[in-house]
Amino acid sequence: MLVNYMPNDKSTKNILLICGRTVTVLNFRRGLISALRQDGYNVSVLCLNDERRDEVESLGVTFYCLQGDNRNTNPFTVLSLLRKYTKLIKSLSPDIVFTFQATPNMLGGIAARRAGVKNVYAMVEGAGDVFVNTGLKWKLIRTAVCMLYRNAFRRTKNVFFLNRDDEAMFTAKKLVKPAQCKRVCGIGVVVNDYPAQPVTDTHTFLMIARMVATKGIFEYCRAARIVRKAHPEARFRYLGEEFTVKQTDIQEFIDAGEIEYLGYTRDVRPYLYESSCIVLPSYYREGLPMTIMEAQSCGRPVITTDNVGCRDTVENGINGYLVPVRDAEALAERCIYLLEHPDLFTTLGANAARFARKHFDADKINRTILDVIKSEK
Repeated sequence: MLVNYMPNDKSTKNILLICGRTVTVLNFRRGLISALRQDGYNVSVLCLNDERRDEVESLGVTFYCLQGDNRNTNPFTVLSLLRKYTKLIKSLSPDIVFTFQATPNMLGGIAARRAGVKNVYAMVEGAGDVFVNTGLKWKLIRTAVCMLYRNAFRRTKNVFFLNRDDEAMFTAKKLVKPAQCKRVCGIGVVVNDYPAQPVTDTHTFLMIARMVATKGIFEYCRAARIVRKAHPEARFRYLGEEFTVKQTDIQEFIDAGEIEYLGYTRDVRPYLYESSCIVLPSYYREGLPMTIMEAQSCGRPVITTDNVGCRDTVENGINGYLVPVRDAEALAERCIYLLEHPDLFTTLGANAARFARKHFDADKINRTILDVIKSEK
């Protein structure tokens, strides 16, 4: 489904944002789109689906859709999508192309160059499971992905990274040149929408994540079991939609009263304010977890793993704690320590709010991105 229109006022720059799914636009691109429009850019968005299209268009953008699967690794499907990207970009002839996430970064970047766009930017929001999973299949996929990244980023002006580990890995693998790299502190959070509030509860832990094993859901459940044996008053709540892990997979912990499953919501703020501490025991290659940024803005300390992306959000012992990956016992030990030193919830929470306002303010992050784009004429 295509809309054959892009503003063509030569006095105004036209920028095309190439994203994966519309939900990522609504969840993560609102602030950047608003900043671009306020700065005078005509903004268009290209996605691989058109669900909630009206909501995307309400952001003041022109919307395009190329139906596709951003996780499909079939070579013929990939080549077909590349041709579609190239054809559309050539017809739109934008001044700037900005790509986000793996498939748009690789295929959109190559297509933009083929279409003759000179001002191309990209954002790596996490290297993803292709750099985590093992086995021959994933080794072959990883080889192909690296080849595509090198090709896509060859003439990209700048690539934005959300954490130092991904930047180091991409440069070490020669997927991007160090001079092309820019780092920002995540997508950011509108801190005024997540105001800090005092911690009024000192025994409730909350995990917010899709039900994916690599997010550490089973470690969270096992830690809850350990903690509640020593502190039965402790509550461990879980908020997130079913995905590769289903509710039935953690039902034994729910039935035992060790986990409270809250389902899914679009607004996490009420749950954040009802909690004492946010937990994310991820062993996935995170970009910079949005849930942690939101939680800290609300004044909640964080326990997360000493893992890619996660470690960039915590000064250990100042605004939260880092624990080893896949270590439910270490996670439980840190939860118990907080329960036995309840004043720390307030102290760490206040530090978290300050940390968020210094590092995660979306307005500051978007201004940094715009300054880079405007400086590279």
